Formats: sequence, structure tokens, C-alpha cells
Amino acid sequence: MIPLKRRTLLGLMGSSLVTACATPAIVTRSDDPFEGGIGGTGIVGVLTDFSSLIVNGLRVEVTGATSIRSHFGAVSDSALRRGQELTIFATRSRDRLVARQVQIGFPLIGPARLGPGGALTVNGAPVLREPGSLGSVTFGERVTVSGVWSREGVVASRIDPADQPADLIAGVAGRGGVTGVTVGGVPVRGARGRIAPTEGAYVTLTGRHDGESFVATRVREGRFRGNVETMRQLSVEGFLEPQAAAPGFRLAGLGHSFARELRLQPLAARRAVYFGGYDGDFRARAGYVVPEDFAARQALLRDGYSAFGGEVVETL
Repeated sequence: MIPLKRRTLLGLMGSSLVTACATPAIVTRSDDPFEGGIGGTGIVGVLTDFSSLIVNGLRVEVTGATSIRSHFGAVSDSALRRGQELTIFATRSRDRLVARQVQIGFPLIGPARLGPGGALTVNGAPVLREPGSLGSVTFGERVTVSGVWSREGVVASRIDPADQPADLIAGVAGRGGVTGVTVGGVPVRGARGRIAPTEGAYVTLTGRHDGESFVATRVREGRFRGNVETMRQLSVEGFLEPQAAAPGFRLAGLGHSFARELRLQPLAARRAVYFGGYDGDFRARAGYVVPEDFAARQALLRDGYSAFGGEVVETL
């Protein structure tokens, strides 16, 4: 066994499948990945299992007071499914995390199309199905895509038939393309002209993809509704993508800025879960590298931080 100190964060397994050669480790209740911080906790990641909600290896309780929503309004807890991307705002109750708000997120909703080389695209964005992903795709039908963005497109953990009439794209706003503005690399514009979301911000657009650009009828900026001022801790799952500003990387499709002093190059091409303090910048102490196979990741995170193996990828 590897003895751990309170301030040590362990990496999880490597970037594909769990292997028997990894050195096991035990993380006890005193090894708090958030360093025992107080205040609200923001969690962004893929729902891997139930018995409460297990996201990023954290067990988050849902109560009768928990608000559960999708992009289209309030839903019941029956709408929650494995493989969905969730944004959770939680608070601590003794040694438990209790969800105050749960947002079901879809990076993409729209018709499933054949892109270059026969690749799957939705709203002009590439969709890469991760090994073990849930659901199925019929080209030409409208689908909801769940998962995380990478620099190559959305890595889908779940794809389901769409039950909403509007198309949707949710990701990081940028500059470029035929319209001058992009979200997730897709050119976007307003139904009545140009739109101007904050560059680098997380933006959700509803509307329709016209074959060249996404025409938005509604624009919503931001991820944590009304909770940013009280959020002191953050856990995020995803891939890195390069950016010009220090520390040279950001989380693809998420709109969270890392603190400038972090060292992220060792995690540049790896799927990871990050934990740390949040003060407007994300001060992640380390990355837990997780499998890119959904079933392997589900098995690894089912017991939270009671047991897992791998290297420490420190970022501070």
C-alpha cells in the first residue's frame, strides 16, 4: 500500500483500461480532495452510477429540496441517466455532499449527420463515441449527445433520441469562422444578426443549425446559476485544450480558467478529474487520470476514493 498524507491527490488509472499492474492505494475519509474547504462545491462531470449520484468519484446526495433541471426547464429525478453530463452545486452536511442544484447538460442536440470520412457530426461538430458509450445513433434522426468536449469534438458517453424540437450547442465561445463567433468551434450567429458572447465563457445556444452555422434564438451565458459567489471548491472532468494565455491550457468546452501558475503539460492529452479551490480561477492541485472507456471508468469510480491506483499528477 502507498501511505498518503492529507494533502496528496492520487492519479487514477491510465488513459484507457484498468490494468492489474497498477499500484493500489487507499484514500481514507481524512484524505479530502478539497482540502477540507468550506463553502459551496461545484461539480462538472459524467454521471457514472447511482446510490446517490456518483460524479467524478464523489457521492452526492439528492433530497426533496434538490432542484433538478435540463436546458429546457425543471425535470424529475427520473430524467437522470448514466452517461449524462451533470453540473451540480452542492454543500456539505457534516461528511456528506448534498446537491442543491443539478443541471443535466447536453453539449449537442440536433440531427445526426455524416461528416467527412463518414464521421458522426451534430450541428456541424464532430462526435466521437467513447468505448462503452451508452445509447445508439440512427443517421438523419435528431439526438441528444451527452459527454465532454475535447480538442477534436465531443467525446460522447451517451446518445439518445431527442425529445425536444430545438437544436442546441453548449460550449466555450471563441472568435473565428464565417460568422466571426464560434461555440465549440462551430460558427454561430443570432436569428436577427451577430451575437457577441464573452470570449472564453461557457455559452448555451438554442436554435437551429442551417448547414453552415448555428442560428441562435436564445443565448445563455454561464454554468452555475446564481451560485458562483458562494462557490469555493470545484471538481471538473474533461480534456485539456491549448490556449495562448498562461498556464497554456484550459478545460475544453467548460469555460473554467485555471490559475496561471499550474503545470498542466503532463495532462495535455489525457482525460482527467481535477479538484481544487475556486476563487474565480480554478486552483486544481492535481489531475486524476481516468480511463477513456465508460465501463472501466464506472467500475473505477463506483467506490469513490476508497481504492484506486496510478500516478500522482501534481499541478502546483
